[in-house]
Amino acid sequence: MKNKIAILSAITLMGVTATSNAATFIISNVVNGPGDTLYADADNNLMTSGTVSIGYFNPEIDVTSITNAATDAAKIAALYAVLGSFVEVTSLAPGSPSATLGGSFAGYAEQETATSIGTITTGNSLLGRSIYSIITNASSVASATASSQFAFLLIGTIADDNPVENTYTSNPVNAPIIGSLDSYTGNASGIGTEEDVYVTLKMVPEPTTTLLGAIGALGLLRRRRN
Repeated sequence: MKNKIAILSAITLMGVTATSNAATFIISNVVNGPGDTLYADADNNLMTSGTVSIGYFNPEIDVTSITNAATDAAKIAALYAVLGSFVEVTSLAPGSPSATLGGSFAGYAEQETATSIGTITTGNSLLGRSIYSIITNASSVASATASSQFAFLLIGTIADDNPVENTYTSNPVNAPIIGSLDSYTGNASGIGTEEDVYVTLKMVPEPTTTLLGAIGALGLLRRRRN
């Protein structure tokens, strides 16, 4: 069954490349089943709501303000400050029906159809633009607030579509700029009956929760000292 999923995923991406006449973006973290990287909230619960988005920022945005921030709370604040300049190409809620898996599975997000952004080649302003994925527990990136949970990662760079059009996938295998990697043991993909180990991309909790947790830990430390 694992090989079947890998073959089906490869066929899907081949179909996107073969039938497209331009660069395309698609949400999908379905690869092999066991071992896939799944979307999770700040408590490492596999997501069944929220949104996974893929896109790019307007050229005037300096993303180093996010990457260079010293704390998770500061990174979320820096990301939230530029969310209005994020050009979302496509998005999907984790736990949505997956054609490859044959049902809805927590932590997975797989679109059947890719979204075209046109042919990118010499002279196009998008050539060389960085591609990012924003994950949040809000129903959309546009509706996210400063107190939402977030994960944020670099997917790649928009390349020249000459001689072959490119497909960019949101699979969250890169080290996140915001968020952390953990693991989940279970039958997340519905393959067989045995439990397997999966990687999870955990969102960062909202800054207020982080702050309250830090205050609580400080209070506990003081009580122990007393």
